[in-house]
Amino acid sequence: MTTEFDERRKELLEINSKAWAGEYEFPLATKLDSSLKKNSAFIKKVKTGLTQEQYANILKDIGSVSIEKYLSEVIVSLVEGLCKVAKNEEINAAVEVVSAMHQRFGKQFTGDLLNEMLILLMNPSKAELVEKEESSRLLRQKNLLRLVGEFHIVGILQTAADFLDVLDPKVIKGYALDKKRNEPLLTLLLKYLLNFELERGRSLNMVQSFLKRFSHIILSDSELLASDTRHVLKQIFHIYTEAVFNILMKIKKQVHKLDVRNKKASIRTGRIQEEEQSELDERTKLFEQFKAVATFLSQVCNLPLPEGLNDEAEVEQEEDPSVEVVKSATSNDEDAVGVWEDAKEKNFYTVIPSLGELLEAHPESNKPKSKQSSKDGEKIQEFLDRLEDVRGNNLEQLVVEFNNLNLNNKATKNRIMRFFIETSTVNNLKYYTRFLKINELNLSELIEELITYLDKGFRSQIHRNKLNVKNILFFVELVKFKMVPKHVVFHKIRSLTLNITSTNNIEILTVFYEHVGRFLLYDPESKDLMREMIDLLKEKSKQSNLSVNDKLAINNLLITVEPPVTKVQTLRVTPALSPTQMFIQKILRDELNPDTRSLVVKQFKGKFGQLGGAEYQTMLDCFSKPNLVSYDNIPSLARVLSAFGEKYKNLVILSVDTVLEDIIRGLELNDFRMNRTRMAQVKYLAELYNAKVINFKLVNDVLYRILCYGHPQNQPLPQNWDVEIDLPNNYFRVQMCCLLLLSLRSIFVDTDVGKKKSSNRAASIKRRNDINKDLLGVFMTFFQYYMYCKEVPFPVDVRFKLDDVFKKYKSIPTVKRYETIQDVLESLGGAMQKRKEAESLLEKENEAVESDLGKSIESANVSSDEDSVDDEDDEDEEVEDESEEEEDDDDDEEDEEDEDEDEDDETDDEEEDSGESEDEDEELGDDELSRVSSSDDEITETERARLEAERKFQEDLDREFQKIMIESYGSSSSRQQPQQQQQQQQQQQQQIQQVQSGKPQAFRQSLPVPSQFSVPERTSNTTSKPGTMAFGLLTKNGKNQKVKQLNLPSDNIFAESVVREQENRKRDKQRIITLASRMGD
Repeated sequence: MTTEFDERRKELLEINSKAWAGEYEFPLATKLDSSLKKNSAFIKKVKTGLTQEQYANILKDIGSVSIEKYLSEVIVSLVEGLCKVAKNEEINAAVEVVSAMHQRFGKQFTGDLLNEMLILLMNPSKAELVEKEESSRLLRQKNLLRLVGEFHIVGILQTAADFLDVLDPKVIKGYALDKKRNEPLLTLLLKYLLNFELERGRSLNMVQSFLKRFSHIILSDSELLASDTRHVLKQIFHIYTEAVFNILMKIKKQVHKLDVRNKKASIRTGRIQEEEQSELDERTKLFEQFKAVATFLSQVCNLPLPEGLNDEAEVEQEEDPSVEVVKSATSNDEDAVGVWEDAKEKNFYTVIPSLGELLEAHPESNKPKSKQSSKDGEKIQEFLDRLEDVRGNNLEQLVVEFNNLNLNNKATKNRIMRFFIETSTVNNLKYYTRFLKINELNLSELIEELITYLDKGFRSQIHRNKLNVKNILFFVELVKFKMVPKHVVFHKIRSLTLNITSTNNIEILTVFYEHVGRFLLYDPESKDLMREMIDLLKEKSKQSNLSVNDKLAINNLLITVEPPVTKVQTLRVTPALSPTQMFIQKILRDELNPDTRSLVVKQFKGKFGQLGGAEYQTMLDCFSKPNLVSYDNIPSLARVLSAFGEKYKNLVILSVDTVLEDIIRGLELNDFRMNRTRMAQVKYLAELYNAKVINFKLVNDVLYRILCYGHPQNQPLPQNWDVEIDLPNNYFRVQMCCLLLLSLRSIFVDTDVGKKKSSNRAASIKRRNDINKDLLGVFMTFFQYYMYCKEVPFPVDVRFKLDDVFKKYKSIPTVKRYETIQDVLESLGGAMQKRKEAESLLEKENEAVESDLGKSIESANVSSDEDSVDDEDDEDEEVEDESEEEEDDDDDEEDEEDEDEDEDDETDDEEEDSGESEDEDEELGDDELSRVSSSDDEITETERARLEAERKFQEDLDREFQKIMIESYGSSSSRQQPQQQQQQQQQQQQQIQQVQSGKPQAFRQSLPVPSQFSVPERTSNTTSKPGTMAFGLLTKNGKNQKVKQLNLPSDNIFAESVVREQENRKRDKQRIITLASRMGD
């Protein structure tokens, strides 16, 4: 309300009324200033100076400046300024200025001003309605409507009859002013604006702001308004309030109906429908808007709210978004009906300690152990062995030990997932589930994957003659800890009930009800849905086709439950962020651009050490989700992450790993709705390479992973329709590879060797560039083979992107474009041999780097001393220089990370052993180089570190050899009998004939991997004794390599598997060559 302004309103009303009658003129100076400069300044003031501080200067200029020549420009600028007036002080200033102008110029000014305001207040037609402009239009109308009310009260605007001769005909027709010329303009505009799209809530904010300012004048016996006008305004707002009440109740019913429909659909399908959920969210938001305005109007107009508005039986109430495990309000009821056997079991499922509390309660577990496993795989295996004997160990202690391992990566999660799937101990399932519940935040992806696996298994059991009690019990335990979404739980119960006559379904339902039936029935969040399931089960029990035993089993199930009384609660709200977390998200996702990049780096580098766990996680989320950043700012995000590479390597490593896992997850899901996200992730990966965060070796491995993921043995086959995530008519993986290749700035290592001051550095860079060219050439050859596995013709946009890729890399001699698949296959074998040669050169290059290690110690120490005294303001340039110097070393550090993918391209077990051993030695050399360059220790410290590294290397070598032996036992299939070989050859000839006849049948031959195409067979120079087979074991001691010959018996399982593998490879090689020649013909 603005009661303090009422006295001034009365004074202005009296003055403006005299001005209309010609009895008053605004006091003017004896000589008016007619200069252009003064008039231009005045026009600018009325546009931007309608404030409490500036309006006095405007009033002074009105009396001293000659404005007649520029009156039209003044009116346009004044109206533009009036549209921005929002605060009470600004409205008061605008009333003073307009009153002064009216007193000086009279109708000449007021008529044109009214005409411009009516044009801006006019509602658009349906054809002219633009959703993007709606918010600005509604704000403009809200501001101008309040000003019209003020102008009416102070006597500037009365009826349309005063201005019909100066108004635009379109305005007169739009508002029907000729028919309502004697009606006050204020009431006429209120009727016009409040009736426009009322059901969509367009005028809610307009009415609320208008009544906040004028309710004390309209709803009381104020002298500022005429009694008849005040009476009409009361009627308008009473009618409007009743209309809002009616629409509110109508929307309330719609929201309830949509909510019930969505719940039924989610239970029926086991999934949440996004379109229906978005419709429900939209109607709920509109309902909240109407409810807030209806409450305000009810208080102002003294009208009661409609009955049933807050009825809890029909409208859901918001609740705390956190998951409350302990519900004291229902504890007595649960104990009374026997939900839990005793207090111990109840506490086991309901009292869940937080991870932070456990870490604080077991500080002794945070201390490093004297003896640690040298490999992450052994660490996690040791932990899983202890977890399997969980009843003999403390579960909370195991949780602390797992978090101290710091193995929160994809490989660890896969090992744990496989452990849960393969476990046969049913009694430990509840302990495993409690372990997952405590680590719910860190293992959310694993939990989701486990629920999906059990869900699929549940679906198959419902419709097949199959019963897996362990999976059912595991699912039930997850339900008890409230880790399974409700729609998934009740979808299973509903499907089992509807198919009660199918095999084993009643047994599955019995197991489910016995273990979790009472829990769901007496949980406040699932009572109503469980009651519906029980009613459905009662209806099914009346079917005549049920046997006596089935009916008896159903009756036993019904005895164990009772009807619920309250409604289920399923609302989910995003948890709130702290101000620091919101600041981090705002800076990295909204404000970051090429201009602000350096400021962002300095800001976060200075505050990074002060960040807590939640803030650090927020930064990690920002750096690992490029899809939430503007596409144009992805390079800037990569550059900012590269600035953290020197001092905060853990953040960089986690960010890159998360992006790689998200890319692989996208390949698993193959959801077209995630296409934009997946393209942003690939673009971000390329920009990380451009920023020298990752090397070309990792990019090359990702390219192969994109093409081969999901295919049998990582081998794409022509016209293979069995791989649903990469069908022959799906070209999105081709587009991903094209975007990644096109986004790379260059595949060459930086050739600026001046600052390195090393005579051998240029030659080393040239060799690495040659290796990169060879790797790219091999991939482009395999990429063309992959394109022949797709349907033709390609879409136009895909063809254009492919042309752009080959055009970009046409200057590289190893990149060639082939015309037929025969040419590709002939070149692929040589390309794979070239790749091996490139890797061999890379090994020699690393050995050369190791030989220069001792020579670089002194220069490294000097560099370390200089870095220690640099100012903080130069950190950005130092990080970039150091990242360039260490780029080549980073190439080697990434080799071990992707050695699983490289194994698919190897053609001999011995070469795999040799390659892995040398990679590990290269990593060892890089670690030593980093250790020497970052410390000022004596040479003796370096020697001690080298000896320790050699000891670890020998252990790794023994472990890798054991791994190869284990894998080789199951790597080959059994030797085919002559009759089976003849049948398989006949099937091959039939499928080749089908390909020649143009039939769109998928190839089902087991084609070899690309590394097997035309690779020359190696001959062994070793000799073996009769009845034995010779194998070479590569060992390495420092820089010395030795090959140790092992003679294994011919009837040994390992020897037989090697022989079978060689025979299979020869046969597969001949088969693919035959197929390729047939396709070309």
